[in-house]
Amino acid sequence: MAIANSLAMHQAIATTQQESHQPPAAPFTIDQAHTVMQYHVACRANRCPRKAAALHALVEGGRMVLSISKPQ
Repeated sequence: MAIANSLAMHQAIATTQQESHQPPAAPFTIDQAHTVMQYHVACRANRCPRKAAALHALVEGGRMVLSISKPQ
């Protein structure tokens, strides 16, 4: 029986393992950035370098526009 990779499992890892918050060695692709944003949904981009890098990739790729009224 294969182990399913659920979003909840990845979120638990992302919030408990400090190394999972490190910035990437290379910029994220759009697809990678979307995945990171899902896994780090509970993180703030100003405190999580990995989510910040994903956010940057999505903004630079024209997939997201930052809000000027809400914190990241």
